[in-house]
Amino acid sequence: MHDPLQAEQQGELQPQHTAPPLTFMQRFQQKLAESRYFMLSCVIHTGIVIVMGSIVLYQALVEPPDFVSEGGDGLISATEDLAPPPDSPAEAVPTEQVAPTAPSVNSPAIDVIQTTSAASTFKMAPTQVSVKIATNASDIAKATGAAGKMTGVGSALSGVMRARTGTGRMKAMEQNKMKTKTEQAVMKGLVWLQQNQNPDGSWGDSTKGAMTGFGLLCFLGHGETPESQQFGLTVAKSVQWIVENGTKNEGRLNMAKAFGNVYEHAICTYALGEYYTMTQDYQVKELFTKAIGYIVQGQGPAGGWTYSYDKSKDDVSVSGWQIQALKAAHLSKLGIYGVDEALDKAMACLEHMKGPKGGYGYTSPADKYSLSGVGILCQLFWKGERGTLRKGMEWLLDTTEKNQPVKYKGEHADLYAWYYHTQACLMFGGSAWTKWNRWFQDEVVDAQNPDGSWPAPGGKSHGPQMTETMAGKVYRTSLCILMLEVFYRYMPTTQG
Repeated sequence: MHDPLQAEQQGELQPQHTAPPLTFMQRFQQKLAESRYFMLSCVIHTGIVIVMGSIVLYQALVEPPDFVSEGGDGLISATEDLAPPPDSPAEAVPTEQVAPTAPSVNSPAIDVIQTTSAASTFKMAPTQVSVKIATNASDIAKATGAAGKMTGVGSALSGVMRARTGTGRMKAMEQNKMKTKTEQAVMKGLVWLQQNQNPDGSWGDSTKGAMTGFGLLCFLGHGETPESQQFGLTVAKSVQWIVENGTKNEGRLNMAKAFGNVYEHAICTYALGEYYTMTQDYQVKELFTKAIGYIVQGQGPAGGWTYSYDKSKDDVSVSGWQIQALKAAHLSKLGIYGVDEALDKAMACLEHMKGPKGGYGYTSPADKYSLSGVGILCQLFWKGERGTLRKGMEWLLDTTEKNQPVKYKGEHADLYAWYYHTQACLMFGGSAWTKWNRWFQDEVVDAQNPDGSWPAPGGKSHGPQMTETMAGKVYRTSLCILMLEVFYRYMPTTQG
């Protein structure tokens, strides 16, 4: 009998039975079973990534991106959006430059400051900016601050013009008691002018030199330059039109080969001077110098001006615009020959035109209500003393209160007279400004049409204020805007 123990002791072992080796598929299935939880997680996360990626891709293809814009050029609000202009787009951030040929103007006996600058500072933008009107003091403060930073002109302006932009504008608005709705009316008026600018950059359907000058003055009065986001293209086009047509007419900014209506020449020259002071654009320097030269040459021997610059008499109405253009030349600091001397002579002429009550006459001494603001403002513009003008200011205010109330639809409405009275009272200051501001501000603002223009007033004033031509609409809208910009357009000082 075989003894297993003995066999073991003798080193004899029984043979063992082993399992056959696993195939590749069997090993794969075994590993898969051991990692089933990991694989399940991978499948789930891969599915989530695929689903979310599909959603994002779908939105990118079929939905436009969200865009939120803040800031602007005095256009911050949650309310009232105005329609874009029909012909030319408003301005976005400037991206293009227009480089017209620098003007070369030739006419006899005028000293011309030469310029070698052929590059233009005009900047034009191709896209439309959404227009919004500020509705409260906080929004206006933000808007005026943004405008000052954007144009970069505030710190460079002379003292009397510094309040047109940035914090200076807000301070002037508060100091001079400008209402929020008044700034809104200014903005609506500027948008109307923008929408009704001719494609070539001019305004109006007649007397385009004057109407384009008026339009440009309105934008400059609000601190707008070719670099302004919303109105830059409008300003650039108007200056371009003046430069091109003024050059063709050898510096005559009535845009004719001879002088007739010198109101036009002076108004357009006035605007070009303000533009140069605000931008230092040397492209307009020579043309402006030439235009001022005509005014200096056209002054009569007694210190005034009249139609065609024929020096036959002194017309206070005509002279008022020449004096404003000359003051713009003085502020430009170009040192144009004869400017200060012409202003000194003009003051002597105005003194001669004073009537017994302190008012001013048309072509001879008298107390004419519609011209008294002209005389007072021009004298305050140039070295005038309040004390010597007090009698005339008291008469003007007394006449307004008793006989010529500021009523837009009243029989005595005269936008031309109010334009001068408004500035004269602000410059004079004190109770004169307090009274006039109480009379005119609401009256002018509340008369504005819904589209931003101003309707024909009552009364039978001279000039185009009663006509329904485009020139008439531009004329009265511009005068009303300039009146309402008075709170910051010029600081109440004769210095500068």
